[in-house]
Amino acid sequence: MVQYEVEHMKIIGGSARGTLLSAPSGRNTRPTLGRVRESVFNVLANVGLLETRVLDIFAGTGAMGLEALSRGASEAVFIDKATSAVIKENGRRCHVDDRCRILKGDVSSSLRALQGQTFDYIFMDPPYRKGYINEILAQVFACGLPAEEAIIIAEHSVSEPPDLSLFEGKCELWKEKKVGAIVVSYLQCR
Repeated sequence: MVQYEVEHMKIIGGSARGTLLSAPSGRNTRPTLGRVRESVFNVLANVGLLETRVLDIFAGTGAMGLEALSRGASEAVFIDKATSAVIKENGRRCHVDDRCRILKGDVSSSLRALQGQTFDYIFMDPPYRKGYINEILAQVFACGLPAEEAIIIAEHSVSEPPDLSLFEGKCELWKEKKVGAIVVSYLQCR
């Protein structure tokens, strides 16, 4: 797999601050914009990241989970069937590979494999315009992955917000941040 450096893809804060991340070449990977990631972690800094467990679904380069590890999360699990080698390399670059676990299967079977474990923060950035967001949220809840008071950070297009009526009693919209055509919904789990 050919890799290349993406100048704006670096860790923004914490112990690995400034580390350049590798991205898969030729793949349709849509890395979370630096300003979006910075905004997300400014919000989470107020809630606290130290000693938390993080799940990064559709991880791509692994930037979200790696950013969390850089800022004090104790463990991150990454799910991406296409980019596991890139995530592994980026974990090594950030010196957090001992706290990374990468699942290479498809998202559904990977989520089922995690049943019985819980996560404080769940990042999800599914491909846009495919109707995945509600499907993945349903699987996350069906597998019991959110810890008590967990926050799900769902990145989606303006035209595809999560349908929270499907998840009544499980989560509620805590915050929403719009950056251009991208919306980040913070879902507080109950």
